[in-house]
Amino acid sequence: MLNDTLSPVDQCGCGDTGYLNSRTLPIALDHGAGKVINVPVYSCGSSMCDEYRIPSAVASRLDELAEEMEAKGILSMAFSWGASQEDTLGYQDSLSQGFIWKFQNRSYEDARVLFVIDGDTLVLQSKLDPTEYYLLKRLEESKEGVFFSFSKFIEEDEELTYEKYIVLEPSFQKELGVVKMEEVEDMLREEFGEICD
Repeated sequence: MLNDTLSPVDQCGCGDTGYLNSRTLPIALDHGAGKVINVPVYSCGSSMCDEYRIPSAVASRLDELAEEMEAKGILSMAFSWGASQEDTLGYQDSLSQGFIWKFQNRSYEDARVLFVIDGDTLVLQSKLDPTEYYLLKRLEESKEGVFFSFSKFIEEDEELTYEKYIVLEPSFQKELGVVKMEEVEDMLREEFGEICD
């Protein structure tokens, strides 16, 4: 299955850790310059880096898509596996996990990411009040896309670790909203300020 070949975290073209995401890639066709939209690639996510790496399973699929585009005489096409629905869902799962893993160790003006759980949940801690924690958790896939629930909980322990979190029953949890994957970056900036290095 294709899901086995697409790990959410691999290597960027620059040699740093790369996270699975998608981008539009140019493709040379006999009838002109074309493009394939939403191609899965690994990139480190740094604003200073424009490198990326195409997984081998994706590269061979791009060749098939190029042939299809030439046969149909079109210049633009969205990436698809063209295989079973299961493969496509596995790829979507890896894509959203790669999206979450890229937040690992990220720090904002007012909060920092403590840890990532199973590639589907972020735990953040407020810098203003260390007893305030935030959860960004992926919800079940829907036809409208990938969504995350965003909630807040209070915990007196200011040194929360992954091990402590697993056995934790948060004393207070409040749902703050549901966010589409494409809007998560903006929402976190609005909530916690700009990214700090």
